[in-house]
Parts: sequence; structure tokens; C-alpha cells
Amino acid sequence: MPTFRITVNWLDCAYHGVEWPPSPLRLYQAMIAGYAIRRYDDSAFEPAMKHLEALPAPTIYTPEVQRRSPVKAAVPNNDGDQVLNLHAKGDRAGARKKSRKLLTTRIRYSFSFEGSVTYEWEATTETVKHLEALKAIAMSVSAVGQGIDVAVARAELFWTPAPVKGVRYSPSPAGRKKLNIPYPGGLDILDERYRQFRNRIGADGVVGVTEPVHKQSGYQSELDLPSIRYKSFALKDLENRSLAFVGTRTMDVASTVRRAVGDAARRAGLASETVSELIGHRGGRRIRVQPLPNVGYGHADGRIRRVMLTAHESVGEEIWRDLISRLLWAELIPDCQKDPIGMLAPIIGNDPICSKFCGEAVVWTTATPVVLPGHYTRRGQSRPERIVGRLLRHASIPEGMVSRVTMEPAPRLRGSQLPTRYGRPEHLSKYPCRHMSIRWRRPVTGPISLGAGIGYGLGLFLPVDDWGTRDNLTVEERPTPWHRSSR
Repeated sequence: MPTFRITVNWLDCAYHGVEWPPSPLRLYQAMIAGYAIRRYDDSAFEPAMKHLEALPAPTIYTPEVQRRSPVKAAVPNNDGDQVLNLHAKGDRAGARKKSRKLLTTRIRYSFSFEGSVTYEWEATTETVKHLEALKAIAMSVSAVGQGIDVAVARAELFWTPAPVKGVRYSPSPAGRKKLNIPYPGGLDILDERYRQFRNRIGADGVVGVTEPVHKQSGYQSELDLPSIRYKSFALKDLENRSLAFVGTRTMDVASTVRRAVGDAARRAGLASETVSELIGHRGGRRIRVQPLPNVGYGHADGRIRRVMLTAHESVGEEIWRDLISRLLWAELIPDCQKDPIGMLAPIIGNDPICSKFCGEAVVWTTATPVVLPGHYTRRGQSRPERIVGRLLRHASIPEGMVSRVTMEPAPRLRGSQLPTRYGRPEHLSKYPCRHMSIRWRRPVTGPISLGAGIGYGLGLFLPVDDWGTRDNLTVEERPTPWHRSSR
């Protein structure tokens, strides 16, 4: 079959979107916006774009990229709708007060690179039919990303395509990176949102327009951490109110949710051997439960209100879907109890806490401490490099991906606790437990969990700000936590 490619070149070799690589949906929206300005052939536009949205997620090829330092920039204020609503109600004093509170600056992030980004689809006979229209629509693109990301695009069809240079991102259900993609009906949804936005101002004030929830696809590259499947849930009590646990009770929360996983696996009709594997009693196909503590910002209280289920890609897609569907609103029954205390509620949309643990960064630090897989002293001599290498090998992570590891006796994140306060099973109680920070050689995507205690909610990492660079892998211990001074 032929190959259909769209290649995008940014004129200043910079991209200001929040994700890398630029998602296929961003390109799709840029094509729609460019066409709306130039208006080529109306009769050919809609069938061509509907065909493109029906194709499977494309493979993406990108150059090596560097993330620039964040810059604070003044931007036009887009919250004026709130002021107009107050004026419509006759509340002029409230409108003036709201105007003074509106923000006019924001932190802008960007990526720098040399070269182009290529999106590659497996073409069909329909693609050949719409080729000329797709070429014209691609030529209409003027920016991909934000308005300052001026770009040009070209579409081509190859019967014997030459290999594309660069980092390859392949669609994968277990890929850590989640990108928005075109999907059937997407053109109509975008048109409807645009119509609502243009008609949002009326005699009674301003009606807000929400962004639709778009379809996403997982992406995996050869430079990423091993792929995993993951799904987050909110903890609710029996009256659908938030259920919170003390942050140091990760083992208790993990045990309770793991019991719900076992019940869901049995209801799915899985064999008893498979159920034992999934809840961690045997084999390697284990569903790991990671309680997500509320840590890492100014008002963090460290309590657990959400959990994330993760699994290696060896857990088949069909088994994973069956389990997740049966865990929606599943009862939470602690060990040694018969009555439920809560439920697993689905998280709809972009949850701010869950998105942090699935973010992308160069430096990650522990939200819960890591249980090291063995002792790192011999004859009184400390050998942290040996145990860190073993830690990475257990997680199938090449040591070449890591630049620097720092082991710390106290947490760096607000809301996290000292390692000695976290519950551990007896067979892990004698192993060292430390907070840890890792600097990777390039930005990596979460979730990330390491150590012997990940089955009990320990060893969970969160992205943090960057620190100085090192050329070779360095492991060091800090006698005091970073956010306190020595005494």
C-alpha cells in the first residue's frame, strides 16, 4: 500500500505547544484554520478532511528537541466574558473589581529543534482519490501550535517511500505519551464549537463554550521508558463524596484496591491462574496499584484521594479493557472487613493531580519513598551506584538514560513524609527506604515508579524543576533535604 505523508517545517525552528511531538489533531486543526482563510474548493474540502479523520493514528517522525527555559509573557486577556456578564447584570462595581483581578501574564514554554516533523499514514484507495485536495489544504497551513508558531506544510503520496530520519513515535495502546488524534466526526464537532463560540455573546450576557474531549492515542518511541498501560480512578465514599486517606497509608489503600481488581478479574471469567497473576501472587502479568498522594504544591495536604492502576504491556489489551470496565464504581472493601467503605469512580477529563504524575520532565523526585532492592553497603563502605544500577535493571531501564541520581533522607515535595512513616510489609521492612531524585538525559513521560515497594504504593515519582547538568551517571547521597538549610 502507498504511504501518505504530511511534513511540517517551522520557520523559526521553535514550537510553543504544551506537548511534544505536536499532536496529529493540532495539524488537523491547523489545516482547517488555513483552509477557512484561503477558501480553495469547498466541495472537495469536507470529503478530504472526513477521510483523513477516519484513518488510523499516524506515525510521527521528529528531530531531536530541547526544551527552552520558561518565559513569562504578557498575553491578551481572554477572561473578559466574566466582565461582560457582570455588565449585563448591571453590576458595574463588580465588573471593575473583576477587571482588576484578571491575569495578563502567563508562563510560556517552548521547544527548539532543527528539521521538520513528518506525519505518516498508510494510504488507501480513498486517499489517492482525495490527494489533490489534501495537498491544497496542507499548503494552506500558516501556523501549527500557537499563533507565533509560523509553519509551512506539504502533503505527498509515496508508492515506495524512503525512510524518514529522526525519532520515531509509533501509535501504541500502552504508550506513555498520550496525543490527541483526528477521529470520525471530529470535523463536525470542531465546526459546532466554532459556531457556539461566535454566538456566545447575547442580550443576556456571555455563554461559556467548553472544549470538547477529543480522542487520544498512546505513542511510544525508542527513547521512552518501557511502555505501560495505566488508568486513574477517584476514591469516593458510599454517598459519592471524596474519600481521603492519610498519605502514609499507601499499603492499606493498595491492598483494598487490589482486592477490587481480583473481584473484577473473577467477574470477567478469567482463569484462576490469570487472576493470581493479576493481583501479584504469581507470574509477571501484575496489575499494580499506585495511590496518588496530593503533594508537590503550596497547599498540598499529602492525603490520598485517587489511585492509578498500571500494568506492563504483557497484560493483553482485551484483559485490560475487561478489568477497567468492571472496576467502574467497584466497591472498596478493606481486608478483614465485609462491608464496603467506598467506590472507584471514573475520572472524566483532565484531572490536575493525575496529569502531574503522567507529565513529561527531565527531573523527577519521589512522592513516596523508594524501597531499594537490597543493601548498598559492604564492609562498612557505601556503594550507592551498585544498588541504583540494580534498581534500574529491575525496571528494564538502560543506565544510559539516566544522568544523575540523588538519594535523600527526607522528601523534597511538600505533603510527602519521611520514609520511616510509611507502612511496609514485613518482608521489605529490613531494606533501605529513601527519597530519591533522578535527572534523565532527555525529558521522559510518566507515570514512573521504581523499587521493591511499587506493589504497595511506594516508589512513585513526580516531575519537578531542573537542576545542573552532568555528563556521566552520578549517584550521591544528601545528608539533609533540599528545602532546608544545614544546622
